[in-house]
Amino acid sequence: MSPLHKRFPHVRFADELFVIDRDRVTCTGGTAPLDLILNLVGQRLGQARAAQVSEQFIVERIRGTTDYQHISVDARVGFSRAELIEVVRLMEATIEEPLSLEEFAKLVKLSQRHLQRMFKMFLSVSPTHYYLTLRLRRTRELLRNTDASISRVTAVCGFHSSCHFSKVYRTQFGHAPSIERRQSA
Repeated sequence: MSPLHKRFPHVRFADELFVIDRDRVTCTGGTAPLDLILNLVGQRLGQARAAQVSEQFIVERIRGTTDYQHISVDARVGFSRAELIEVVRLMEATIEEPLSLEEFAKLVKLSQRHLQRMFKMFLSVSPTHYYLTLRLRRTRELLRNTDASISRVTAVCGFHSSCHFSKVYRTQFGHAPSIERRQSA
């Protein structure tokens, strides 16, 4: 359980970029408020008008509620967890050539078990799950924003089996990568 969940046990924390729930609207920081506004303009005045407004702000793509707002690991766990921050940064840097948990542990001079405990305690997931989620988010971003083939995206994000990739992608996002590609087109 993360520190926030411990402090606020009855609050459901959402991963979405923004949430519109009846008469409540919330969003993360950064550019998410702009994405929220552009989505509301699109709902009320049409996507063509939203695109015109986004051009005025020099926004290349209007992100939807299912897009991920990146929050740095140091902001989530605090700067006192240097080894954890280092492992997450290494994970972000090695998406194309994934490393094993053993390799990460050696690089930060911790045991694998200690590394697993730190991930569970501060990020509420195993290191393997965290790394897989990072890689899947990267594939989703590439499917949405590039015209690279699905097999190329699969390889670029370190997946060696397209069958395995498709299965974990469907588990993570609820649909196949090909559907993601068609929706973004």
